[in-house]
Amino acid sequence: MTDRDPGVRWTGLPIALISATLVAVALTAFGLELARIHPLLAIGLNIVVVAGAAPTVLRWLAVPVWRWAVYGAGMGSILSFVALAALAF
Repeated sequence: MTDRDPGVRWTGLPIALISATLVAVALTAFGLELARIHPLLAIGLNIVVVAGAAPTVLRWLAVPVWRWAVYGAGMGSILSFVALAALAF
């Protein structure tokens, strides 16, 4: 991955950080409420949500600005799964 303009990397990092935070907080809050019903329900439904959104989000990788939001959303969903596994069980 080479950028023609090295300044793009520094512009994209805040976008990735913001999208990672939003996705991680939303998925974790949703999952923790489901974990009150049953912990496996929380993990299972979060997997369904992420798998359902994945095809649309992966198409955004081709758009230069949106790819940073995709990187952040991917990291946010991974962080959410780790947080749910630690907090739900």
